[in-house]
Amino acid sequence: MRLFKITCSLFFAFLFFIISAYFTMKIVLKTQETVVCPDIVGKELNEAKRLVESKGLTFHVVRYEKRNDIPYNHITVQKPAANITTKKGRTVLVIVSDGPELLPVPQLVGQEINRLDEILNEKKIIVEKIIYVPDENEGKIIAQTPKANETIQEGKGITIFVGKRPKRYVVMPDLKDMNISDIKEELIRKKIAFKINYLDLEGDQGKYNIIASVPKGGIFDADEGLELKISLRREDE
Repeated sequence: MRLFKITCSLFFAFLFFIISAYFTMKIVLKTQETVVCPDIVGKELNEAKRLVESKGLTFHVVRYEKRNDIPYNHITVQKPAANITTKKGRTVLVIVSDGPELLPVPQLVGQEINRLDEILNEKKIIVEKIIYVPDENEGKIIAQTPKANETIQEGKGITIFVGKRPKRYVVMPDLKDMNISDIKEELIRKKIAFKINYLDLEGDQGKYNIIASVPKGGIFDADEGLELKISLRREDE
């Protein structure tokens, strides 16, 4: 009889312990604080760590992997996934990209185009395109994309815009029946660049044939100029 009482006492004590433990765990789990796991895929490593820890979670890098579509030191995979409700204090596991490297873009605006190779030397940055636009700063870089201090993936190119002398268009004047001195004065007055080739001339006497590289009334760039071929007019012309 005594043994039976002891056995019953032990049984009820054990049962009480199990029931107490069950309800204790249930209450603890029910009242444990939960948070929403942030989306850190594509984020830079330090920024991702800061976001995770700000939610009361811990952060752990599982490994690095080579990726060409995600920049170096940026998150490629996370677990738990983004926007999943999880317990506060849980560890977020991440995989990090091992490349390509992100490179800072130097300041190129204002530099001479002929110094471009010197500036970009050993920076692993290539020039993808050079676009020339009319601007008073001839031969100088007037704009760039990406801008200075932004970053670009290794192997990617930048585009630069270079100033080119604006064209100054003029109408070809009528040089008919003008002597050589008048022709020169007229072209100089209009700031037209010119080159004169004298063909079979003996002195400045007589009448001349003038053949211009631009016909009368034609439109051309005054700075590119024109060429005049001047020869003596024969008696039968």
